[in-house]
Amino acid sequence: MRTSYVNVATPSASGRPPPGRQPTARSALRAGPPPRAPSRSRRRTSPVAATAAASPAFVPAPFVALKDARGADASIPHLQSDHLPVFLYQTVVPVAGADVKLVLPESEDLVVDMYAALGRPDDDPHWATLWQGSVALAEEVLSNPALVRGKRVLDLGTGLGLAGVAAGLAGAEEVVLTDREPRALYCALCAAAANGLTVVDDGDDGRAYARGDAPGLDGVSLPEVLTFNRTSSGFDSKPKARVSAALLDWFEPKFSTLGAAPFDVVLACDVLYTPSAVDVIAPLVRSLLADRRATSEMLRNARDAVNDTNTDTQKRKRASGVFVLADPPGRFPENHARFLRLMDDGRDSGANSKLDGETSRECVNLEGEAMAVDLSTYVIEG
Repeated sequence: MRTSYVNVATPSASGRPPPGRQPTARSALRAGPPPRAPSRSRRRTSPVAATAAASPAFVPAPFVALKDARGADASIPHLQSDHLPVFLYQTVVPVAGADVKLVLPESEDLVVDMYAALGRPDDDPHWATLWQGSVALAEEVLSNPALVRGKRVLDLGTGLGLAGVAAGLAGAEEVVLTDREPRALYCALCAAAANGLTVVDDGDDGRAYARGDAPGLDGVSLPEVLTFNRTSSGFDSKPKARVSAALLDWFEPKFSTLGAAPFDVVLACDVLYTPSAVDVIAPLVRSLLADRRATSEMLRNARDAVNDTNTDTQKRKRASGVFVLADPPGRFPENHARFLRLMDDGRDSGANSKLDGETSRECVNLEGEAMAVDLSTYVIEG
């Protein structure tokens, strides 16, 4: 029997104190060199609108415990939950003048301990904290809503879902949150619900990420997405985006989980942490947007056949997709530079990537640690 949760902004019934801010994550010690100014190993030929913007310093709202309809503490169940519960909290992050709600575990350290207890110490816990790149990408989307308004958006490696939620709040028609960790998708969908977006989480296909046979769940199904009391916000006048989740492993992508409709925009942040990820993400982004081009071309050809208006000009038309990457170049500068080179060289894929704009933002995470983040926007055409 599944449990439906409702948000209650009160201390936990168990008496455990809200954690306030997350402690500094262990991963920060493994995250590479300290931030430094971005370096460019070559001269760019693409037109770049270079600007710099600094995010105002922020302190997220205190963490508040989430409770279910029976008054029990909301948590992410797993095989060792009895002695190592992973409780869920809500906090509010100010982004581009808006208060965006997040749902997350108490700390990344707790997730590390959970994986160790499950006998999987090498599993990636980084989804459980808020990274500077996610803040930068959310700011970009909310500051430029035309980027996603009315479009179908995929959030690649969503983590806690801040960027995807921001796309929904900015007016996207549909947002698909993707990650290889089902618990991350669960928290991200809860965040979407907390912000008043329409969560699509019904049926076997919609909940494939949450079934016990999903990778890493060891037979323990995740509960239904938390339900939240409706509160007014600055986004109430906009249509509510439909938000869903899909498991997606960059190294073994299964596009069947993403639905048949084409994507218009792909968002990604903090995804270049290993050289192997760099090598697969560039072609993956092209594939996600290539599906869009193929579908659009097929629909155009069908219309042309009916209307008999297949002119040379129409034959030359190509649909374009947009890819926005947020990455701190000082964290892994070699990976960052390699990814930019791969995106520039799209000849083998039959797609043309055009760097349409670049900005730099100084953003902070939940621990108040500042880092410069580069935002690169590509238009990808067939």
